Amino acid sequence: MISYVSDQLKGHYNAFSVKATRRYGDGLSLNTSYTLAKSIDNSSGTRVQGYDTLFPQDSRCMECETGPSSFDVRHRWVLGAVYELPFGKGKRVNINNAVADGVLGGWQLSTNTTFQSGVPQTLSAGKVQSGTNNLVNDRPSYSGAGDGYAADPSTTRWYDPASFVLAPEGQFGTVGRNSMITPHLQQIDAALAKNFRLPNGHRIQARVEAFNLFNHPVWGAPNGNILAGPAFPGAADNAAHQGFGVITSTALPMRQLQLGLKYSF
Repeated sequence: MISYVSDQLKGHYNAFSVKATRRYGDGLSLNTSYTLAKSIDNSSGTRVQGYDTLFPQDSRCMECETGPSSFDVRHRWVLGAVYELPFGKGKRVNINNAVADGVLGGWQLSTNTTFQSGVPQTLSAGKVQSGTNNLVNDRPSYSGAGDGYAADPSTTRWYDPASFVLAPEGQFGTVGRNSMITPHLQQIDAALAKNFRLPNGHRIQARVEAFNLFNHPVWGAPNGNILAGPAFPGAADNAAHQGFGVITSTALPMRQLQLGLKYSF
């Protein structure tokens, strides 16, 4: 197999971003940012990225591949907060006793919240309809019914099978590259840290961190093959479309805990 890599492909990215930071006198600091972006290209890399495909549907028409980049995220909002608890020597709740200060002072709580749009996904026809030696399956065509999404998108049916059909024999599908969007992402992380001041000016920080604090599932991409069979093993009906648009995985892990110790000198 011979691979040819070209640098003549096209892409462009436009974005608007705003960021705000506020520090309060009682140990609280907030920062937030929002980005509205759009990235378009006709290939996002020499290797598969995200839910894109490596090969074009029709190698003779690279312009036909123009669509959202595999890493295109239309909306992204992040909120971070750090709060130094007001207990300890020199704090609002002053503690002069060295032992009590060592236990109650030096605590810090931080959180980070992220919400962002889903990412593009390229659908598959489940077979090669075009009659070419395509290394991947062709794409489906639009049926003209609906906008491609289920009336009430959920993990059991994110895309609407009625919106897609196989292209006629010998033709390429009309559904564009990266034309569908996967579920959005939302995640809240948090950390609790304890700072210990040593007599020589050095510091030790002990941290416990929780990623996906509330154990909320962040759903992965739906099955993008319109001819997909049963979504789950053991299903009796092997009819086409049964597994199409069904989500059976997560994009990010469920809650994870991490312990850390840092020595500063």
